Amino acid sequence: MPKRKFANRRDWERILEHRYAQMDVHDEHFSGTVALFQIDAVRAPQYKQHNGEEFIVADVGYAWLQYFPDNEPFGVTVMFNDTGHIVQWYIDIVEAIGYEDGIPYMDDLLLDILVFPNGDIVRKDEDEFEEARLTGELTPELVVSGWRDFEQTLDRIERRDFVYFDLAQGHYETLKQML
Repeated sequence: MPKRKFANRRDWERILEHRYAQMDVHDEHFSGTVALFQIDAVRAPQYKQHNGEEFIVADVGYAWLQYFPDNEPFGVTVMFNDTGHIVQWYIDIVEAIGYEDGIPYMDDLLLDILVFPNGDIVRKDEDEFEEARLTGELTPELVVSGWRDFEQTLDRIERRDFVYFDLAQGHYETLKQML
């Protein structure tokens, strides 16, 4: 049932042209793969809403910095606008992170957490997760681990014990140089 999301967004039809770079990082702050998906041409910008205001998450010049940690129950996407400012952090609770032909992917469990630069935190897709539970698309074990990982990740974010807030800008700059 989990949806597989590849770092290079190979099936994203909205994007007409992009560049991609990734690197493995293993230090005291993070262990795993960090990838940058730089958007160069789109069919149309992608808009989202928060607190009644519309904002863009994908357009020409935007970039998605993605974290595929070795030992965490989530993947993190940091969305940068065309001037290099963070639009939002998008945390996917995952069943697994893996690699296919050297490209990292996450098996998304539907539960998501959005964090905005102003500190707002949004719990997302709890209803979809619950529906998947009710229809039997998720095993009982995935339901238990999904809710547990969701709540524990929210707790870390609220305590500001979430290293990705501090690492994103530096990894973004490093990977931009690799494009």
